[in-house]
Amino acid sequence: MGNKRSIASVIYYGLSVFVVLLASYLVLALPADFILDLFWEKTGQVQIQNAAYNYGQFAGLPAGDDISLLSDQEQFHSADSLEYFTFRTDAVIPLEAYRLKSSSDVTDTGFRSGRWTVSSDVKQWDIYSKKAGFKRFLFNRYYLVRLPDGNYAAAFLDDGYYLRYRLAGSVQLPVGRAAYMEADERKLLAPYIEEYGLDDERILVMFSQERYEQHKTLNYFVLAAVWVVVLAVYILIVTLVKGILERRRG
Repeated sequence: MGNKRSIASVIYYGLSVFVVLLASYLVLALPADFILDLFWEKTGQVQIQNAAYNYGQFAGLPAGDDISLLSDQEQFHSADSLEYFTFRTDAVIPLEAYRLKSSSDVTDTGFRSGRWTVSSDVKQWDIYSKKAGFKRFLFNRYYLVRLPDGNYAAAFLDDGYYLRYRLAGSVQLPVGRAAYMEADERKLLAPYIEEYGLDDERILVMFSQERYEQHKTLNYFVLAAVWVVVLAVYILIVTLVKGILERRRG
């Protein structure tokens, strides 16, 4: 009897550690926008035209039915940087390339490792990186997205849409715009530009930095809620199993 309880305890504690690690991994890997978009109003021409200003901030928001459809690579290359569009794609390829979601996250006083700034207690994160590591939740990934004509474009696409693509096999993309590729972006994406014959001047922007900055606390709350929910489900399952076993013994 003692050995059985000992084995059961080892299994329980081992499984508990696994669940905690799993929940922590989900916090790092799950895009908060994947959940936020379920409750977010779709952006259409009315919202764009009635906006007091427009500097591209609508890119990355859920697309309404009246947003123009992108048809091919030529249209993408010639599009104005403040011209919005969307399209459905059946191919989204993740790249080993990341960018901070916001320039406000460049400096971080909470960690003491990496590339140091003049101040000894401040760490400066690279805006562009081939790896995101344990600060993954501060970064958004670059992707290759297949256009309706079969060509590919490099895209700074909201990570939540890649998850939707993996679940369904295709995805209606958010509001997007064709922005000029920055020098550091071109350097980071150079291997993919050469391999896939990508446009090396334009990049598809489909991530809303403004929404992230305005609702950063909400993003963190969503991720924390995911962690709590995973543990709550695990505790519930353990409690139910324990109750069943005790009833059988009784």
